[in-house]
Amino acid sequence: MVRRLLSKKGRPKYYLKEQTSAIARLWREKVWHQRPLPDFPTDAQIQTITGCNARCIFCPAGKTKRRIIPGQKMPEKLYYKIIDELLDRGITRISPYLMNEPLLDKRLPELIYYITQRKSNNTFTKLNTNGALLTEDMAKGILDSGLDRLNFSVHGIVPEIYEKTMVGLKLDVVLRNIDRFLELKRNGNYKKPRVRVTMVKTRVLEPQIPRILAYWGERGVKVNLQPLENRVNKQIENQKLELREFEPFTWCNRMFEQVYILADGRLVLCCVDWEQTTIMGDLREQTLYEIWHSEKYRRYRQRFLAGELDGMLCAGCKKELA
Repeated sequence: MVRRLLSKKGRPKYYLKEQTSAIARLWREKVWHQRPLPDFPTDAQIQTITGCNARCIFCPAGKTKRRIIPGQKMPEKLYYKIIDELLDRGITRISPYLMNEPLLDKRLPELIYYITQRKSNNTFTKLNTNGALLTEDMAKGILDSGLDRLNFSVHGIVPEIYEKTMVGLKLDVVLRNIDRFLELKRNGNYKKPRVRVTMVKTRVLEPQIPRILAYWGERGVKVNLQPLENRVNKQIENQKLELREFEPFTWCNRMFEQVYILADGRLVLCCVDWEQTTIMGDLREQTLYEIWHSEKYRRYRQRFLAGELDGMLCAGCKKELA
């Protein structure tokens, strides 16, 4: 299968400089407003610990064929090495989570604080959590860590529906934890982190949206509603959670901007590679810069730009129609 990725609507944001003539580069940049591949990723997600305390119906966590042992921590020496390289090369965003619940890692506040001490104003840190493990101590630790942005993943406002969606969690516990966090932030005059509530729009969630917006609006918290993706996981499609039919992505910037680092230091191609099918390199043996410019990455980007997706992870990724 060859899928055209150069439609006017889905034209790539980047191009590969080494495969483009000087005249073609001028055309791409001036007419198509494309840019050459960045010399280094702009965003990084880092899995400091494996596992999740929930089994959300729209998420592949706990449903993979590959057995992923929960509770495996990234060694601190490796973590600091990765962070140092990211900051030395001017990364824009660092997110210390990937296919996991980050609050499982009790070290998290100090790991974030290490970034805060070293980063410039051009770099920000962002965390996504379901909030169920946000104890008093963890809340205070995150506030003191200098984290820039904190997103709470709260899919619903009706307890019975929420608990059937975010299986294993209790809505009253999560809401109480978030309220306490907001109180501690307010009482301590903390400017950071900026707090948001995020959720994926599904058939189950849509009827609750007015109540959800009203609830969080009373607390001065903005809500980000994200479209549903199948995450290369047929189980998501089989549950019929989508509001409208899925369609293949016409364009995606992920392999041109972002890197996804597992707890053992390996890089997967994308944050949807729950089965770890496409390993791009190993930071225990290489630098991130070396991996980013490796022949393997070059081949994947080249194939993606040509629309030659057969056998690639990207071939099965779909989004909900707007």
